[in-house]
Amino acid sequence: MSASSAATRLASAPCTWGVWERTVGRDDLIPPERMLETVRGLGYRGIELGPPGYFGADPGEVVRTLARYGLELVGAFAPLRITDGDGFRADLGFLDRTIETLAAAGARGPVVLAADENEVRLAAAGQPDAVRRTALSADAFRRAAERVERAARRALERGVAATFHPHTATYVESPEEVAALLDNTDPDVVKICFDTGHTLVGGGDPVELARTARSRIAHLHLKDVAPLVLERVRSRELSVEQAWEQGLFCPFGEGAVDFAAVLAELETFDGWIVIEQDRVAVQLDDLESVRDVEEGNLAVVMQATTA
Repeated sequence: MSASSAATRLASAPCTWGVWERTVGRDDLIPPERMLETVRGLGYRGIELGPPGYFGADPGEVVRTLARYGLELVGAFAPLRITDGDGFRADLGFLDRTIETLAAAGARGPVVLAADENEVRLAAAGQPDAVRRTALSADAFRRAAERVERAARRALERGVAATFHPHTATYVESPEEVAALLDNTDPDVVKICFDTGHTLVGGGDPVELARTARSRIAHLHLKDVAPLVLERVRSRELSVEQAWEQGLFCPFGEGAVDFAAVLAELETFDGWIVIEQDRVAVQLDDLESVRDVEEGNLAVVMQATTA
């Protein structure tokens, strides 16, 4: 993957700037115009949607907001209760609204499906033995995979690409669960959003997953993981929620992810590369310091593309 080709497909995500599901309802979030101004100033070409309403109350307003900064909408997150039939059906309304926004924006990026976080898996997250103990039965997992495929088809029928994001604190977290999802879904319908950070926290090897699942990877989230914080999760000194707040996802180059090796396995990947460093709280006074860290993250990625 050359640096020039990668640069044209680099995108940011609101979670890097402290705006995501874990901060919904706060009254001190960075104003969207300041975030977008900073993102564009760093040279990004696109950004993911973030929580409903942050970039606009309806699809048209979202499109107009991003257009003012020359940014493309490259993806949008849609959690699904894949183990609960009634909950899944209720979540389809949110999914449809998300698909509508992506379609209105003419987005080349996908709807990013994910299983919902739940209390059982929040308690087990980041602890491979506990994750295995709390895994779904084979039959329950097949039913969950069927719902994932139904949701992906729903997007495709509306002309919007779909990916599934294996995610910490959900029922698709571990390497075994990711493999089972791929085995139980149509490869032409269900692609994955490969997240280096969540892969590592879930007990996987990002380089190995990049190699073995290459044909299914359609969207890329790059994160780094602080090994000492992760070890505290593994030893149960910290919950994964506490670890998020204490910098589990750290500045690039300071953690355990080998970005050069991951990107070497994805040499022919031509989707969006979303650079993320989840932050639970970012206030306006923090914006410049976060921007400086993000500039460093970008430099690490660009160096990795030529390694």
